[in-house]
Amino acid sequence: MTTLSKIPFTLTMPLLAISTMSFAESPLRDHFGFSGLEIIAIGDKPGPMKIADLNGDGLQDIIVVNNRDSRIDLLYQKQDAERDAPVKATDRVNELPDHWMFTRESVGVAHEISALQPYDFDEDGDMDLVYAASKNDKVVFLEQDEPGSFKVAARRSVSKLEAGPSGFRIIDIMGDDTPELAAITGGKISIWPLDKTSLGSPETLSAGARIEGFVPADYDGDGLKDIAGIIPDDMAPVRIWFGQNHRNERMLGAQTIFEMPPINEFQAVGVPGRDNDRIAVIERSSHRVVVYDLGTEPAEGTGDREASFVVYSYTDPGNRNRDEVILDIDGDGLEDLITTDTRANAVVVHRQAANRGMLPGETFSSLSEIGYLAASDRKDDEPAELFVLSEKEGVIGRSDIGMDEIPFPRPLGISDGYTPVAMNLVQLENGPHVAVVASKKRDYVIDLIGEDNSRETIELGQISKAPETVVALDADQDGMMDLLLFTQDRPMIMLHAIEPSEDGARFEKLEKDEMGQFGLVSSASADNTVPFDIEGDGIPELLIADKNFVRAVRYDMTPDDGSSPGWQVVEQFNTDDPTTELVAVAAEGRRIVAADKPGNRLVIFESGKDGKWSQTETLRLQGFPIGAIHTGSFTGDGEPSVLVMGRDGYAVVRLGGERRALEEVGSWRSEDDRSVPHRLAIGDINADGYGDMVSLDAGNQNFDIFTYNSSGDMLHVRGFQIFESKMFSGGEGRETQPREMIITDLTGDGRHDVVMLCHDRVLIYPQ
Repeated sequence: MTTLSKIPFTLTMPLLAISTMSFAESPLRDHFGFSGLEIIAIGDKPGPMKIADLNGDGLQDIIVVNNRDSRIDLLYQKQDAERDAPVKATDRVNELPDHWMFTRESVGVAHEISALQPYDFDEDGDMDLVYAASKNDKVVFLEQDEPGSFKVAARRSVSKLEAGPSGFRIIDIMGDDTPELAAITGGKISIWPLDKTSLGSPETLSAGARIEGFVPADYDGDGLKDIAGIIPDDMAPVRIWFGQNHRNERMLGAQTIFEMPPINEFQAVGVPGRDNDRIAVIERSSHRVVVYDLGTEPAEGTGDREASFVVYSYTDPGNRNRDEVILDIDGDGLEDLITTDTRANAVVVHRQAANRGMLPGETFSSLSEIGYLAASDRKDDEPAELFVLSEKEGVIGRSDIGMDEIPFPRPLGISDGYTPVAMNLVQLENGPHVAVVASKKRDYVIDLIGEDNSRETIELGQISKAPETVVALDADQDGMMDLLLFTQDRPMIMLHAIEPSEDGARFEKLEKDEMGQFGLVSSASADNTVPFDIEGDGIPELLIADKNFVRAVRYDMTPDDGSSPGWQVVEQFNTDDPTTELVAVAAEGRRIVAADKPGNRLVIFESGKDGKWSQTETLRLQGFPIGAIHTGSFTGDGEPSVLVMGRDGYAVVRLGGERRALEEVGSWRSEDDRSVPHRLAIGDINADGYGDMVSLDAGNQNFDIFTYNSSGDMLHVRGFQIFESKMFSGGEGRETQPREMIITDLTGDGRHDVVMLCHDRVLIYPQ
């Protein structure tokens, strides 16, 4: 192994890649050079590492964690340091001597540190330290109470803390001049308002897969901070939450998912003359260094393609017991969403804003453990109404939805002695009614509650299992609205509307054996059905999505064609792929959308000029598991879209308009087959005002430099070997060294230097 301290580092090596530009008079590589290597011993497996001015003397100091010895090493840069100046002898055995550029101080710690941030949290002008101890679920604030002396100011417990060097930041994300603390917790990004050492209530960004790191930057150039969450092994490894303004308040919007090959590294890159930061990654399999720029492209298409969608986080990600309802809350013609948050005993309003789309949820207190929601739209001067059901509290509640609030619900009366178990809003001949399924032991009734609080009760008798929902549909198209009861893993029950009998009964209960051809609807459930006018005659049929087909049915006791009375198939159309398994369906206009759960895709059907329905395209949702679906317009621009409900959030899938997309604008791959690039760092190495990028290679131990010209083109400048080691032979090394790299003006000469953490030491390459 070559001794690191004996390697010369004044660069005169040839250019290793060909640029498309000519630098005949002044070769590009001549602008990049280092004066020599400086080495500072730390101890086994040091890190993480940070650089900051700890004592306010204008010089950058190095902060390195030494977990083996339970300490943080503080390397204070000396004023007017001279290489030949005598170095003070150490006082203790095994104590590391000072370097000629630095004075070493140490701070003892009680935890294994996984991440570290310099931050003056007490605002006294002296830099303090904040560290994460993931194994202990602790965030610890170290106050610099006097120069070079640190004490514990506060310890905060953070559940499921998973903060590594790329998953722990103190930064002003919301643009209010007040920093936030952001960290990975339980595979999600948690963001806390930070007031000195106090943490406020966190905002959680969930991707549906485990996030391993994040990089704040302005990726769309609008002046607002965005956050990119990184899931390296995923087929969609980059998830970006874009910053937005609403009512003079900054917030993070929906998650936008970007597909690319799995990656080893991600960095945000500032390019001359551009407002937005570009994205630089290292592809794991190809070993390419790739640069992307954010743009837009049409969302429309045909055939089998990737869906264009964004994902909005719930306030209670991972909660399985959730219901949702779609309505127009404020009468602006835009559809809004209300969801339950059973953990918080609340409802959450997700409003849609013109030209913006869905906004982050607002939480309002409600009944305990709400199981069902129903709602009516705002009409003229009448407010929208929200109905909530809590089986635990045995209450149905109603709230008038205000422009900025949802009051605590007022209880509605149901049959005495009964407990509500399911609910829906149904439209009957005499107006809307809240249909409440209620039980007393195994006896069930349906209470139909009118707008004037009148109540009609339908006896259901004994049922083996509580229905999930009630759907109103004129199934036999006789002008009287029937009620369909859907129960999980049980046959559908129809309450067939009849002329009132002597006892006033308006419905007769029909079970499967009392309905002809029941097998045609035997797969119908709350999830895979929706009323829809398939023939365009103003009378809806029942759509059922099952296996590889969508079927429209109606109930006909006197068919004209001599068919057997009972359920009849009006129309059926199949998917192009016979292996499809449809589990949900929604419809809007002359478009039907079905969900293929195994394929995790949406299947779109449209009617042609001849009125025949056929499949037109499939949309694959990479990185977001499909749940219940709703059609409408949820993008703020009136374009058609699909709302897809998930466990951690909901997706808005565009069917028209423009979508965000990443365009590859630069790439580089070494001609050396041993090359395994594994680290990127960004900085202006030669102080020419243009951003530069450095890549570290664990395969050939190379240090590759890239720069950007005034047009934003990425140019490979040169590469040189840092060291040789048998540990790295064979290309894919058993470990990746150096494992950390920072580009900054360490020496204060206006040029950015390169500082690396490698094995047991810090390597400094001054310009």
